[in-house]
Order: sequence, then structure tokens, then C-alpha cells
Amino acid sequence: MILARKLQILALITLTVVGLTFLSLPQQRQQNRVVLPLGEVAYGAQDQRGPAHPLPTHIIGALGQVSNEALAGQPTQRELKAAKDMRLSKITGKANDTLEPKGSKIVLLTATDGKGHNGAIKNLLETVEENREEYCAYHAYKYQFINITKHVVPSRHPVWAKVPAIQEAFELNPTAEWVWWLDTDAIIMTPEIDLASHVLNPEVLKTKIACDRPIKLPNGKPSGLSVSCDVDVNMVDVIVGQDHNGVNAGSILFRRNEWTMAFLDMWADPMYVNRRFERQEQDALNHIIVNHPKIREHIAIVPQRVINAYSVGGDEMGWKTGDLVVHFAGCWVNNECDKRWQDFWSRRQVIEVQD
Repeated sequence: MILARKLQILALITLTVVGLTFLSLPQQRQQNRVVLPLGEVAYGAQDQRGPAHPLPTHIIGALGQVSNEALAGQPTQRELKAAKDMRLSKITGKANDTLEPKGSKIVLLTATDGKGHNGAIKNLLETVEENREEYCAYHAYKYQFINITKHVVPSRHPVWAKVPAIQEAFELNPTAEWVWWLDTDAIIMTPEIDLASHVLNPEVLKTKIACDRPIKLPNGKPSGLSVSCDVDVNMVDVIVGQDHNGVNAGSILFRRNEWTMAFLDMWADPMYVNRRFERQEQDALNHIIVNHPKIREHIAIVPQRVINAYSVGGDEMGWKTGDLVVHFAGCWVNNECDKRWQDFWSRRQVIEVQD
């Protein structure tokens, strides 16, 4: 009896040890288990793979505050702004432009509600601001940003908010003689070019008119009209280029005067807005240019690459080294906006800081 009792106890101990050993081993899961590399963890019932994040480095500021940037070991927003302001101060007015108009007489306008086809471009607004503030500082122009949300009317396509934004830019800058509207999805590639010597000075503008070239309709067909070679440049109040689909208002310049203010009101008239043009305000502008000869006298059509080269296209359309700006119109069709943007961003000229 004693021997049998000892054997039962020994068997119980053996089974306990075997069981504990088995429980400590990795368990076989279902066949659809995701095997994660070291440093990654699974999230959710389906074992979705999550990224591995390094542990933050805690950097305490002078006041004992810890910012998100500090936690990540990155410069704080205050530090980044200070560095940017220092850089801009070192290049401000260094262009020493001589032709008129110059300096604060020119406003470069960026206006957006943060939406649209170009949302796929990473850090779009940050890079746009950096690019345009640098350009404006160098030439002592005024950089103006407007959130157009306040100008968006529910019954209208959001692009029509462009017109009141241009009007507001004139109101905010009472000494400005010209406002340059430039779509958000555009990069100034050659910042050394000043607008007066490029297109705004009347004597220069005479040489930039797209003389005798056909004025196109929005479908790309000739309208039967040509750009006049006898343009009185002193009457020109709007400067715009055209692509294969007619005028493109993604880059367009307006002179301050009563005619321009009246024209902006006319351009956004409900008669045009409610007509539902395919390209909205651009087709409306095209319609006005083709059908109103007296208005046409105040509008200069220049070759596209002068102020509105595209990221792709032939000799008349596609950006070439030395062109002022590249516009990414239509990049969203093939989902190539970010790819093209990063390519051109890496190739842009940057103003050198001289201490």
C-alpha cells in the first residue's frame, strides 16, 4: 500500500511538470496568423500589422513643458519658425529689382480651403508657404494667404471663391498695384526672376504677348479669333496664359483699378456661375474673352510657359529649365501629383543666403 501510494504521488508530480512545460511553450494559432517581425505588434482581431515606433526622447524645456516635437526629438514649431524668419530676414530685398512695378506693389496670393484634387501632395501647404515666402522676401513682394472657406457659397462650386479672394487681397493691401493669383499646386522654380522684368513692365509686356496666336475655345478648337499684335499694353489689366483647353486661370495677374474691380464683379455674375461651365470660372473667363471685344482689349494673353508652365507637355506647355513656375494641373488624373511634386521640388532653385 505504501509503495502504491508513492507511485501515485510520483505520477501526479510528473503530470504536473509536463503540463506546466507544455503551457510555457508558444501556442499554435490559426493558419491565417500573421507572423510579425521583431519590433512590430499586432492590432485588432485580424492581427493587422502595425508600425514600430521608437521610444520618444523626453526633452524638458526651460518651463518644464514637453512639446510633441520635443518628445519625438524634433525641432519645435517655435524653433522652426525662428529659423525660417532668420533665413527670410537675410534674403529680404536682396534682389535689388530696378524695373517697376516692384516691392510691395506686387502681392502674391495663395488662397485655399485645404481641399481639392491636390490633397495627395504631402505637406503641400507647408512647402507652398516656404516656396512663396522665400520668393516674396527676396523681391520684397507681399505674400498673402487667404482661407477661402468664408467665400465658399454652398450652391456654387468652391473654385468660384477665387474671385472674392482676389478682391479681398486688394482690400488687405491698399498700396498694391498688382495681385498675382497662383494656384496652390504650383512651385516657383526660378525665384531670381522678378515679375516686372519678366512680364509686368509695359515695355517687357509688349514682347511677351502671344501675337497672332489663335484664341482657343474650352474644347481646344480655334475660336476664329487671334491675339492682337496691336495691344495697347497701358490698357492691359489682366494677364493670363492658355493651354490646349483655352485660358487657364491657375496663374493670372490683375492690376488695381476701377476696370478690374468691375470686371471681377462681372466675372462672378450669377449668370456665369449658374451656367455650370465644365471648367467653371475658367470657361466663364474664356467665354468673356471670346465674346466681348472691349473687355478683350484689357486682357493680355501670353504664351503658357511665361507664367503657367505645366509639369508635363510639349514645347509650348511643359516646364523647361529657366521657366518661372510649374503648375501641376491635371496631375490627379493619373494619381501622380505627389510623385511629380517631389520631383520638381528637388529641382527648384533656392535663394542662397549670404551672411
